[in-house]
Amino acid sequence: MSVPKPTPNNLTLVRFGPLSVDFTKTGTYTLGAINYDENTFIPTSSFIVYTNALGTNGTPAVVAIDNGTTGENIATGTLIATPVSTSPNATGNLSQQALTAQAASGNGYVLGNIPVANPNPASGSAAGGAASAQSVRVNVTTAAIPALQSSNRVTANNISTITVSSVPSWLVAGVQVNVLGITTAAYNGLVTVLSKTSTTFSYYNPSLTTEASTPDTAGRIGSITGDVYVVGFLQ
Repeated sequence: MSVPKPTPNNLTLVRFGPLSVDFTKTGTYTLGAINYDENTFIPTSSFIVYTNALGTNGTPAVVAIDNGTTGENIATGTLIATPVSTSPNATGNLSQQALTAQAASGNGYVLGNIPVANPNPASGSAAGGAASAQSVRVNVTTAAIPALQSSNRVTANNISTITVSSVPSWLVAGVQVNVLGITTAAYNGLVTVLSKTSTTFSYYNPSLTTEASTPDTAGRIGSITGDVYVVGFLQ
């Protein structure tokens, strides 16, 4: 019995991304798009390379890669609670995480290859090309919530200082970290750490000049940002 040989084809391996996403925020982010009736994109892998991951997330982010319609997923995943990335005082390398192909538990969607009628000149609409497109989209359905909690806030001369129970080793001068949930909103955002003690860290705050020392346990401090890639075949 003869052994079948590979069949030549016109498949091309392509990549969408990298697209930088901050997983402490919910939202949708478009990696790219394809017209319905031009090509077919068959995703084979989806993954995240972490570029700024600091601390542990008490609530991990939940992410889906979809075709622009919520629920029509290419891949899904709950992100690692404590991913690794290189910080100024670290010696390790960046880490990555593969998302799970949706076909393992249900329909795994492809993009394109859906016949879409062009507008009909007889009805008064102009003729044209593809009527619509699908997107390769990142959908952060649950935002990561860092575990490190604030206990106090104070600002003097545009320098804000946050108190925590114990400053972790990764929270050093020069790192960029998200401050989230502080009751006075002017404290929140992506900040660059200027200095630290055993229980406090400080950063320049252009949005706030002065505020008296105030207890605040609502704040969460950490980062989880990564480049998202989707790889597959285009035909």
